[in-house]
Amino acid sequence: MGRAKLYQLDAIILERRDHGEADRVLKVLAADGRHDLLAHGVRKPRSRKTGHLELFCRARMLVSRVQNSWDIISQAEAVELWGKLREDFVRGTYARHVAELVLRFFEGETEPALFELVCKTLALLEETPEPERLLRWYEQQLLGLAGFRPEWRMCVGERAGQPCRAPLRPRPEDDHSYGIDFERGGALCPECAAQVAGANGGLLSPSALSWLQALQREDFAALVALPFPARTAGELARQMERYISYHLERRLAALRMMREYRREYRQESRADAGQGRDAERSESLNGDLEGGPGDGPEDDYGTSS
Repeated sequence: MGRAKLYQLDAIILERRDHGEADRVLKVLAADGRHDLLAHGVRKPRSRKTGHLELFCRARMLVSRVQNSWDIISQAEAVELWGKLREDFVRGTYARHVAELVLRFFEGETEPALFELVCKTLALLEETPEPERLLRWYEQQLLGLAGFRPEWRMCVGERAGQPCRAPLRPRPEDDHSYGIDFERGGALCPECAAQVAGANGGLLSPSALSWLQALQREDFAALVALPFPARTAGELARQMERYISYHLERRLAALRMMREYRREYRQESRADAGQGRDAERSESLNGDLEGGPGDGPEDDYGTSS
């Protein structure tokens, strides 16, 4: 017996591109995995699907199966719009990072846990005052689902040709640095950290390693009330961008966009000093950028363009 020609899909729109005169091709994530779908006529002003198939929204769809082509969305109803992810540039760029990691690490069928993770992250991103903290948590959870789970609790280095495997218990009073090894996929004890090459890793402060352990182990709700110093946030952002880019063998477009935006913001701030700022621009940026990673040159994520 053949598959039904029509099927229902509860999905999040991760990416879309124009196709033809009035259509769009959508890359979506559902509980059973990724799908590429065609939305006929969605760009027409009177289309009933307009407004229900926005970027980063969650929608219930009735889909027509098509052989040797994209399946076609016949009907759509938005379930969650998450409007701030399209209205606010900072949150929207972070949402692009969420989507980009799914599109780069996963193809075809996936576990329902990935869909649940992305739904939860986008919903939290809509409201959280500290999106950087949320993104670092999301990255750790996604890497685990993708089969790239880093080892943060035991040293992945080698001594005399044998695995080190020393337990890692960073404390605030530690006066030594730990390390991160991209190739081996995890953290290094202070002794092994001295041997890692800069291109394949780097040093980690005790605070950064402690946070990586917590981000991987805890639910996000358990992390919200913990102090998250700006210096630690900047260090984690730099190292995780390098770690993920190493395993993807490509740069992350959304994070590069955010770096460029922050550079322009700092330049405009210096140029506008003493002359006042545009009130609306300042209000939208202060909550997300002030006091966070990227405030100074040392926190500019440390990766070259």
